[in-house]
Amino acid sequence: PSSPFLISFLCRTGTSYILSCYFTSRAQCHLGAGNYLPTNIDPCLCDHLIYTFAGMEHNMIKAYDRNDEKLYGEFQALKNQNSNLKTLLSIGGWNLGTQKPSSKVLSPSCITTIDAFEEEGKKTNRPRLLLTAAVSARKETIDSAYQIGAVLDYIHVMTYDFHGLWEHNVGENSPLYKGPSDQGSMIYYNVDYAMNYWKNNGAPAEKLLVGFPTFGPTFHLASSNTTVGAPARGPGPAGHFTRQTGFLAYYEVYFLICVNNVPYAYNQGVWVGYDNIKSFQAKTEWLKQNGFGGAVVWTLALDDFTGMFCGQGFPFSQPNPPPAVAPSQQPSGGTTGSGFCAGKQNGLFPDPTDKKKFYKCNQGQTNIQYCTAGQVFDDSCKCCTRSQ
Repeated sequence: PSSPFLISFLCRTGTSYILSCYFTSRAQCHLGAGNYLPTNIDPCLCDHLIYTFAGMEHNMIKAYDRNDEKLYGEFQALKNQNSNLKTLLSIGGWNLGTQKPSSKVLSPSCITTIDAFEEEGKKTNRPRLLLTAAVSARKETIDSAYQIGAVLDYIHVMTYDFHGLWEHNVGENSPLYKGPSDQGSMIYYNVDYAMNYWKNNGAPAEKLLVGFPTFGPTFHLASSNTTVGAPARGPGPAGHFTRQTGFLAYYEVYFLICVNNVPYAYNQGVWVGYDNIKSFQAKTEWLKQNGFGGAVVWTLALDDFTGMFCGQGFPFSQPNPPPAVAPSQQPSGGTTGSGFCAGKQNGLFPDPTDKKKFYKCNQGQTNIQYCTAGQVFDDSCKCCTRSQ
């Protein structure tokens, strides 16, 4: 299986750091080339793999989505290819009920479960299981909800979704530092503040994993202003593959930029804040300098796991990666000043005689591209999809 584009960069962080990666079962519903299953996961890519989500009913774990039990088996089978891989099941998520449990009911149950778990561990003499949790990066939630530093093996801090479609202004999904225009509580909505706030309130730095998102929120701009903080009039359109308004996977963002041949995160009134290799690099260096335990990625399925978008493949998974190609430069492929693209608008076009072949037109220049083995170019989505 192929290594995701952004995540492969994080693999070079160093062996003393933990790289945890989420797999979400809803990725099985993504269209075409966006469809993602456990069999697509590189078992040597991450130290820990986390399957999301399962539920809880009458103190029993309950599968949520279709095919979950089948996918559990495929997910666990990845350990057959990497004996050092740790796999975990995440319980909760957006499907979990919001009714707050009674502490009078919950506490005896939890105590009984913990005692039984520890007793079983003594009898079997097997290594104990890891206990992790995804926790908020927002100061107001941290203040009111969490005292778990001594309980968990690793704390996955969700340092993303600092801004999104619920707001009336555009904002970055996962800014490393406070922005010059941030005021009020917004000064707390950044990776640097959130991680250090957790650490300064007693959570061991080596247990804290920094959240790295492979997606970006989208907004409809309300004016010609395109800067961070510009007024918005609601969420941006859904991506072709993920089909969720106000949200684009990394590969959908990058594909959009390449098609329009502009190095900007806005186009035709739509604005998107996202992470790329450069921001991942800055956060990785910051993570190491501050002594945190590693990174946690949400999610594998939103990275460019096929490597086909914009024809870049996986330059950052190579031992000595070349520099990223700027959008203003021509990507690899045959290029001529005339021919197919003469008189055509900028964009991607299918070859009428070869289903695997397509053209990227830019200012009349013709750039020939090819889909990878087993894929054909689909003009409806301007992308490569699996051949039928």
